[in-house]
Amino acid sequence: MLEHIECPKCSAPNLTTEVMCFACGASLRPRRKRPPGERPAEAPWPLWVAVLIALLAAAFAGWHVASWIAGLRTRADLEFWHLPAAGAALIVAGQIAFWEARRRDRRWWRLRRAPELPLSRATTGDAVWARGRLACDTPLIAPYTSQECAYYRYSVREREQGQAGWRETERGTKAVDFRLAQEGDSVYVPSGAVLFDAPLFADSFIDVGGTTQVRVWALSVGMPISVCGLLAGETSRPRLDPLDEFVPIVATWRLPGDYVRLVGRRARIAHLSGWVLTVVGLLVLIAGIAGA
Repeated sequence: MLEHIECPKCSAPNLTTEVMCFACGASLRPRRKRPPGERPAEAPWPLWVAVLIALLAAAFAGWHVASWIAGLRTRADLEFWHLPAAGAALIVAGQIAFWEARRRDRRWWRLRRAPELPLSRATTGDAVWARGRLACDTPLIAPYTSQECAYYRYSVREREQGQAGWRETERGTKAVDFRLAQEGDSVYVPSGAVLFDAPLFADSFIDVGGTTQVRVWALSVGMPISVCGLLAGETSRPRLDPLDEFVPIVATWRLPGDYVRLVGRRARIAHLSGWVLTVVGLLVLIAGIAGA
């Protein structure tokens, strides 16, 4: 049995190993009280000088970049509204990237705080990672293969004549409910609430000339997988539910730690893309307005 503590802010039950409440995000660690007369730590003055220098350097570089873009507009003989429109589009794209980064951050945080536990030790209401073998009562047959699976995704590409590129002609995805079996225990996983991460199962050509390529990703029956979700249902018939309304169940062929690091890396890339698109969009917008 896992030990729980109540959140001091919302009274939600949390594992004793947690640092923040899963419901409201409040800290579960007692704060150190400052002794009377002790002043809070202040940032050293070299830090403020470095921040000021960085802001001035950024402003200087931004002004030169905006001037270069304005000159490029003049030499290219673009319409006056082209640059402002391009800048606004880049800013909107940056905000979309920030939204995606926040979504990935939320997923990373919920997956990271879920412990990896045997099913025999988990209790109803716990958010856990479980690893075991995939079992399915009504398995699917992955297309272009004879493999039984609970999830597959495939794509068919054809080589374009006279060119080196490929053109996708067909794709499809399908999943069914399955069970995670682990040392005599099992948990039911509804496929409609699962975010699947499957390995590349088949990658081959289906014609003699090598002009049609098929790629199949699948979670096959019997393979070891990791599943993360909220344990629910009766003790005799447990099931997994989504972690919350924004974070679905995760089923992956990777180890839990590897998948959490992958989600965190994708969140950082989304954050970086948001900043790059927003800054470049602002510079293009300023250059367009200045040169109008």
